[in-house]
Amino acid sequence: MTMYKLIILLSILLTSTIFAQSAKDTIRVYRLGEIVAEGAKGSQKIQPTKIKEIKYHEIKEQDAVNMQDLNAIIPGGFIQTNSRGESLLYLRGAGERSIALFFDGMYFNIPWDNRVDLSMIPTDIIGNLKISSGANSVLYGANVLGGAVNITTTERDDDGLGGNVGLQLGEGGRKYSNVKLEGKDGKLNYIGNLSFLTRDGLKAPKDNSYDFNLEEDQELITNSYSERITAYIRGEYEINEESKIGASFNHINGEQGTIPENYPNGITRRFWKYPEWLRSIATVNGEFILSEEISVKGAIWVDKFNQTIEDYKTINFAELNEKQYDEDITTGIRVNLSANLTENDKLNFAINGFTTNHTEEIDDLQGGSSINEYAQTTSSFGLEYKRFLGDWVFTLGSSYDRFDIGKAGVFTEAEGSSFDDIAAVAGVTYKLSETTNLFANLGKKSRFPTLRESYSAALGKFVVNPDLKPESGLITEIGVDYMGEDLDATVSLFANNYTDLIAQSSVPGDTLLRKQRVNLDEASIVGAEILVKYYVTYDFDLTGHFTFMNSKGTVGGIEQNLEYRPEIIAFLQADWRVYGGIDLLAEVDLMGNQYGISDEIGDLVPIEATTLLNFRMSYKTVYNNNIYTIFIRANNFLDQARLNKVGITSPGRMIYGGVNVAF
Repeated sequence: MTMYKLIILLSILLTSTIFAQSAKDTIRVYRLGEIVAEGAKGSQKIQPTKIKEIKYHEIKEQDAVNMQDLNAIIPGGFIQTNSRGESLLYLRGAGERSIALFFDGMYFNIPWDNRVDLSMIPTDIIGNLKISSGANSVLYGANVLGGAVNITTTERDDDGLGGNVGLQLGEGGRKYSNVKLEGKDGKLNYIGNLSFLTRDGLKAPKDNSYDFNLEEDQELITNSYSERITAYIRGEYEINEESKIGASFNHINGEQGTIPENYPNGITRRFWKYPEWLRSIATVNGEFILSEEISVKGAIWVDKFNQTIEDYKTINFAELNEKQYDEDITTGIRVNLSANLTENDKLNFAINGFTTNHTEEIDDLQGGSSINEYAQTTSSFGLEYKRFLGDWVFTLGSSYDRFDIGKAGVFTEAEGSSFDDIAAVAGVTYKLSETTNLFANLGKKSRFPTLRESYSAALGKFVVNPDLKPESGLITEIGVDYMGEDLDATVSLFANNYTDLIAQSSVPGDTLLRKQRVNLDEASIVGAEILVKYYVTYDFDLTGHFTFMNSKGTVGGIEQNLEYRPEIIAFLQADWRVYGGIDLLAEVDLMGNQYGISDEIGDLVPIEATTLLNFRMSYKTVYNNNIYTIFIRANNFLDQARLNKVGITSPGRMIYGGVNVAF
């Protein structure tokens, strides 16, 4: 369907729903899906740092079909698509393996590499995101050196049955549809969701100076197609006023291509497709009030992940070179026991752990194949104490984190070895006034190297380094948080100092242009962050975040820049709710100067700052008690060229629109 036909269709729908009446929004978030939560008394009772929340309506205004589409609105963060085709989150310069994602309370990272492709996570069922990027609570568990993101699904607030149906169409052959049903009947709460996504590819920017793989008149970025089907179902039962239990099943079935790296001399090393990306997760959540002083909340889960990687010989994707089959089976548990020792003293004890088995089979398509098995157990036992003293809240916490290697492929000498560490956190909050809080925190944490980082050659693209050491970091932050009638604002200064930070390095003299992961001697990221929500008038507001970072690393006494740590990450959104249900959004997305490793020269090269403009127009009305929302959105309106990383370009102008009906 052309964009002109789409606009006509939206106009017809707009005209047919011109008469409106009011309706109640019955959306709330799944309480059992957040294991480490704030207490009922005061603010930030569990967290030693400021928690940033992205709310349901902010997610919906991005018209996102996956979490990658939420890139611009994540404070202090950005989502980068790497050379493997994975969309990964960075927070305040912390790498994706240092950030823990939780979904319905379960640990969502795939432990083999401790990360997950965000382009495969649908947004239809997300009620909110809560992001912690300072000295995080030890109750989150191991490997949370850089931050934690809790993804909580929606649930219905009152008795009855409701839901929504959505459709999107757009450039690049984008077709997306979803249906969600939510119900509540007394003590039973349930939800079901289906979504379907197909995309021929992402549009190349008009200024394609970064993309040397494009042929003449080629409109779409090479090998940027994607398909995905998702299904989600959950039920929650209130046993009594003190106890609840829930169970969910999440299934994702997708396939996608990997954008080849682009260099002017023709160096392009990875021609990959993922014909299979399959993940199924079963989770059971529970909350039980054992007495007036003691409560327990937790989750257990089983996670099965399969993917197939096809490695082609040339950019024509006609002749296969080899195939890789991956399978991961993970079981895990998270438990948080909370005790009110006195009216002003609170103690939390957390157990976090999972065990995983990874099987990697490589078929050279010439009759030869190799199978390697890997296994690990990651565990953490944390204790955190809160003291409320007048306008002061003090936090002290510590945890014992451990990483045990069961199997390490051909590196049998590593079997039975382990890493461990003691993490610690301290925080203080002072209520300066009814509107203003001051906060400061300090944390010492580590991140263990993954089995893939240490022992996998990634289909010959890496030289393995079984001697990798854990990263260790000292995380500090001070700030002020203001919540007024028309203005919410947070200003913070942070300084993160690391030893043995894991980074990629080109292998000198290697004719295959392979890379190797190495430990840097030292590294530091110092910066400032501002978050603002300003209600200029009743119908007009501004939302923005601004993060400045100065990042440096040292190897052998020589200072160097750190790759993919932008100097500035900024976003500003202006939202004007025009009379009659029309809503206009304008967004500015700024990514500052940064560095990345170039295969062309085998060293760090600069990536210039870019600013993208996005626009959205929507219309919302109510007819027969159903809420209709019709929108059209233009991302990267000026068709700017932006490098996602060295050799990989971001999409050009993408225009799409759709309709959503909530009932």
